[in-house]
Amino acid sequence: MTTSRESTAGELTLRVAVIGPLMMPNRQGGMSRHCEEIYARLAERGHEVSIYCSSRPQGAEYRGMTLRRVPALGIPGWDRIVYSLLATVLATFGRYDVVHYHSLANAGFCFLPRLVSKGVVVTIHRIEWQDEKWGAVARQFLRWSEWCAMRFAHAVISVSTHLKDDVTRRNPRGRGIQVISNGATMPGDTGTAALDALGVVPGRYILSVGRLVPDKGWDVALDGIAKLDPADAAGLEYVIAGGARIETDYVRALHARARAAELPVRLLGMVPPETVEELYAGARVHLAPSFQEGQPLTVLEAMSHACCVVASDIPAHHEVIGDAGVLYPAKDPAALADALRRVLADDDLRAALGSRARTTVEERDELSWDRAADSTEVVLESVGRDR
Repeated sequence: MTTSRESTAGELTLRVAVIGPLMMPNRQGGMSRHCEEIYARLAERGHEVSIYCSSRPQGAEYRGMTLRRVPALGIPGWDRIVYSLLATVLATFGRYDVVHYHSLANAGFCFLPRLVSKGVVVTIHRIEWQDEKWGAVARQFLRWSEWCAMRFAHAVISVSTHLKDDVTRRNPRGRGIQVISNGATMPGDTGTAALDALGVVPGRYILSVGRLVPDKGWDVALDGIAKLDPADAAGLEYVIAGGARIETDYVRALHARARAAELPVRLLGMVPPETVEELYAGARVHLAPSFQEGQPLTVLEAMSHACCVVASDIPAHHEVIGDAGVLYPAKDPAALADALRRVLADDDLRAALGSRARTTVEERDELSWDRAADSTEVVLESVGRDR
């Protein structure tokens, strides 16, 4: 049955169910930010967008989108599976033209809306089963989710070329994946009010932004920071902005290491968006020590602030940064320390790399939320047109 409608302007409008973000809004979640920025724009164009999440009251409105609540289990390893199953059931029996899954971890049940002739789209943000933290059962389910997405989705999107290539090596259907990058909003003057309130001095800290989970490489970052001589980082501190949905032994161990570190380390937890913007603008260096990424939104944002970036040499960082930063071998604390020494000791190099980073974001047309929304809209309309 055709449920797509024509808007008053004569253009196709869609009812879209979005399954992916557990929280909305969620500043520190790259996938959540991706959904927010793209679907706020599509809602503004007249599409009816429902985001299934667990953080807001049923039916709440946010930036033109309707937030529909899915009960949270709160058990690590199971909360995502239960969320994706419940959200899929609700979307399958809801009045939608397209169900859009974000992340392969959520796509294991995407065959259900396909069975009732709804359009199915999956966006790949990373390859979750490759994370080291998973046990055998969870890893097998995540591999099933990848197979399910490639078998049942009408269209598949990837946020980066290297992710598309990775999936295509295992799935011939991957050749049809469309790459739609994350975007970055070029910042203006941020001020320093939030930094002043935190007691953080502009230009006197190394910054990292991200969730407190093992694959972000925090252990390696702290090991590398510990290898800096006092002269290398005189007067500096290491600031990490980001938290964890659930406090784990890993998070508690990070806090213990931060308290014992010789160079001051501050774990700020989750902070408001305006604070993150000030942190980017005032950082001496942005450090990205991740072991695996899809397309790192935090790196794009740091680059947009003309911040000098030091990052692990994973494919995602190569693709985004190119020669506009300093890359070091992933999981190598000594190499991380050497890279930091190089940029901390050379003001001209830091300034040149920061300028090159900002220019890269400005000049690469695909690194725009407006362009990402345009491309996503085309995919959704092609899938939902006759449903």
